Amino acid sequence: MSVRHIAVLVLVPLIGWPSTTHGAVTAWTAVVVRVYDANGVLAGTNRRALDEARKALEAASIEVVWRMCPASPSCDAPMGPGELAIRIVRAPVPLHQTATVSLGDALIDARTGAGVLATVYSDRIVRLAANAGVDCRALLGRAIAHELGHLLLATTTHGPVGLMRAYWSQDEVRRGQPRDWTFAPTELATMRRRAEALERTARLDWGTR
Repeated sequence: MSVRHIAVLVLVPLIGWPSTTHGAVTAWTAVVVRVYDANGVLAGTNRRALDEARKALEAASIEVVWRMCPASPSCDAPMGPGELAIRIVRAPVPLHQTATVSLGDALIDARTGAGVLATVYSDRIVRLAANAGVDCRALLGRAIAHELGHLLLATTTHGPVGLMRAYWSQDEVRRGQPRDWTFAPTELATMRRRAEALERTARLDWGTR
């Protein structure tokens, strides 16, 4: 996809399927994430997907504060400094699709590396989970964690292994090896610093009101 001067839509092709200890951190940092669930995927009391994403980010001592929109009254206000947002939407692909298919993407400012909005495609995740024979809720949570990882790492790049790798195969999804679904130590450190910066920004904004 072409890149313009201000922002690039970071296409995150998490998978390619055929049509196929980090150092101790003592303090916790809170990051507010708005969740816009367009199709009611997270409706009801089942929150396994968000729990899966939360646990992945806990490795960086990041406490995710989920704001379910539009249910939360705070969703009526513009996004505040330090907030992030994730959208859960449908993006169907033809059944005969053979190329790699993106499970999500993130908007990253090409000049500064900043970004606050990411999207995951629930129907594509459900399809991959069904093909691999795994719980789609867990896979959805991992996709959410991956996209939030892009926002917190402030980068368009992927890691060679782990949760931030670019492609997720059916075999990898099926095996469920822990090393495939965790962030690398260097990624955890970077996300931690970014989360701290977001928290400081939010506190400064609150203090000027």
